Amino acid sequence: MSLGKYHFQQQGVLPLIGEWDFYWRQLLAPQQLTAPIENVGPVPGKIEQPGSWNGLGDSGDIGGSGYATYHLQVELSDTTPILSIKIPYIRTAYRLWVNGNEVAASGTVGTGPKNAQAKYTPKEVDFHNNGRYIDIVIQVSNYDHRLGGIWNPLLLGTTDQVDRQIRTGAALDTIIVGSLFAMGLHYIVKFILRRKERGSLYFGGFCLLTGLRAAFVGEGIVYYFMPGFEWLSALRIEYACYYLSVPAIALFVHSLYPQETNRRVIRIIQWVAMLFAATLILPPPWFTYGPPVYQVITVLVCLYLLACLIQALLHGREGALFAVTGAGIYVVTIVIDILYYNQLFSFGEVSSFGLLFCVFMTSFVISSKSAKAFIAVETLSRQMREMNIGLEQKIRERTAELERINSSLEHMNENLARMETSRRHLLSNISHDLGTPMTLIQGYVEALIDGVVSQPEQQHKYLKLIYARITGLNRLISDLFQLSKLEARQLEFDIQPITTSEFIRYFQERYELEVIGAGLRFESETYELQSKADRLAVVYIDLNRIDQVLTNIIYNAVKHTPQGGLIQLDIILDGHSLVVQVKDNGSGIEPEDLPHIFDRFYKKDKTRNTAGGGSGLGLAIAKEIIDYHGGRIWAQSRVGQGACLAFMLPLSKPDP
Repeated sequence: MSLGKYHFQQQGVLPLIGEWDFYWRQLLAPQQLTAPIENVGPVPGKIEQPGSWNGLGDSGDIGGSGYATYHLQVELSDTTPILSIKIPYIRTAYRLWVNGNEVAASGTVGTGPKNAQAKYTPKEVDFHNNGRYIDIVIQVSNYDHRLGGIWNPLLLGTTDQVDRQIRTGAALDTIIVGSLFAMGLHYIVKFILRRKERGSLYFGGFCLLTGLRAAFVGEGIVYYFMPGFEWLSALRIEYACYYLSVPAIALFVHSLYPQETNRRVIRIIQWVAMLFAATLILPPPWFTYGPPVYQVITVLVCLYLLACLIQALLHGREGALFAVTGAGIYVVTIVIDILYYNQLFSFGEVSSFGLLFCVFMTSFVISSKSAKAFIAVETLSRQMREMNIGLEQKIRERTAELERINSSLEHMNENLARMETSRRHLLSNISHDLGTPMTLIQGYVEALIDGVVSQPEQQHKYLKLIYARITGLNRLISDLFQLSKLEARQLEFDIQPITTSEFIRYFQERYELEVIGAGLRFESETYELQSKADRLAVVYIDLNRIDQVLTNIIYNAVKHTPQGGLIQLDIILDGHSLVVQVKDNGSGIEPEDLPHIFDRFYKKDKTRNTAGGGSGLGLAIAKEIIDYHGGRIWAQSRVGQGACLAFMLPLSKPDP
């Protein structure tokens, strides 16, 4: 696949749609396949992606069960250093290599049911781009589903683009699932409060079943919360929800319009659903052959219910227009999904959106039954409101006054609590970190008083040690008081709007001479991930405090970078925030220390924030300053390869 001059930053995520090399019943490693220049190796077949491998082969005899290797080389000229691949739903186990490195796996790929294990795990993998080609090898096996292979395309793009697409999909699915669950619980509680409203029970059950199923399809958000969820159990839950949701919606329509629906037909729908649900006890992949047949039944049931609703509309039944509109849209989305799951349509998984629309319209139907009672209640309430309007006005005034007083008291309590916490921290730190230096100073002074040290040279040496300890104590006490004031929000900040262009000019070369003077190399770059209009955005900051943060971070990097090393300052604009990164190629940070480097006095010889005689408070102070600005600070590192300390500040639009 040749991408020519395709640039991901400008053109976005690219689905890897097209012809792949396909090695049926072969599990080949990257080194066994054709190299970018060589032309040796096994002879491949071809397969169009996305799509299952069912029906391939010279005589179309390939079924869902089996194993194969997919191979694709992507030629490109884009030099983005790090790219990402979003891995779709692959039935039912896979291993993925990119440029010869295994980057992802799900389940166990095997040559038979005994040595294979099905599993689904949503994944996004990052890899280094050499700027010439991307060699992708995927081993896939399936013995648990009627369809095998890769259903959806792999998505290739930058890390931010792929991550944004995953987050968007997961957010939409979460909204759908949450909305369906909320509506389902609402109507079930409504039935509990009023048992005569059986329609609320049926519709609530339908919403819960469909919402639960939606959690397992699409982005599969249930796997984000429970990554180890067993795949076959998830598939059985998905099918069970699908089978049972059809009779639930049929019972609901019957409860709304019993004159237009046939009770015997509804009973048949219930028994058919129970029969298909019973097939879920069969071993895989046999129970996966039920949905295609049930999908035909679903279409027939939907058409029957839609005909009943149209008949109710013609008879002038209450709320029938809303029901017909919602059901019609939902039926269309169900048909689209059925065509998609059977690979007859290029897009799908839209029935959840159709259901949300149907739920919204159906809420009008259910609510219309109570409209008359509500009108009477509203009339009585209006009369009472007119009688008590004077009293209500006084109550509102008193309530507003009490709310103001309460808000003021809450603010005072928060300040007092913050000051008390800061005081306890200060006393604890003083007792903890001043004890050892004071003991050493006492020992040096006693040695001088007792005459243990009599030589002038030795006395001078001891006095220098005492002076160094006292200097360190002064620095420590100063940092402690500054950190305590920051925590208690008692330190004044001079917040001013500064454009990103001014920010870049101010900080880009500010530390170069100091870093070079320490025997290190210094580089600075600016990256604009959005439009150049970001240069017109502003950040609201105290310039001196941000300078203090960067000074602490760069000083920390200088201490842990060997002579001749590199300190790199990157400023990144992404349209919503300004990110400052300080990278070095020093010793790095151990993984177990990484979460604690911003803690005050985190003591460990190999950590960066206490080595070299520092107070151990520089990074803690930096974190408090960034928190005050509404930003975020973090660290990344690989041991032996250096570290990256970064912070983010929110961008704002300039005043007109």
